[in-house]
Amino acid sequence: MCHKFSKSSTNNMSGVHQDLITVFNEAIKYSHVDFGVPSSGGLRTAGEQNLLFQSNKSKCDGFDKKSLHQSGDALDFYAYVNGHASWDKVHLSLVAGVILATAKRLKKEGKINSTLRWGGEFSSNSYHGWDMPHFEID
Repeated sequence: MCHKFSKSSTNNMSGVHQDLITVFNEAIKYSHVDFGVPSSGGLRTAGEQNLLFQSNKSKCDGFDKKSLHQSGDALDFYAYVNGHASWDKVHLSLVAGVILATAKRLKKEGKINSTLRWGGEFSSNSYHGWDMPHFEID
């Protein structure tokens, strides 16, 4: 199965760390579950981050507690199933597994320098909390 990003998802990755973009662009080719990048999934301003904080979608307010999205060191995704965005834990886990395996392979091959962390492995008690659609530069 070979998926590819929509123009919207590609635009939503603009300004994000190149290693994240490289991994996502490679992973989508191999994922059995299609996925995309939401409009707030890439680079964010402090104001955009604060809006997510105020709507309880982030623990980072964008000012006192900054998100790695503000520096381009984080990228969120959603699964795309049956023509719709899916936040189902099974779908997100399947995509995340492909992203993690792809990142490991690309680092071993010397095609990226970074190690990625998946928000699905965060502790619910951590600063970030459990965040399945989230990847960041470690």
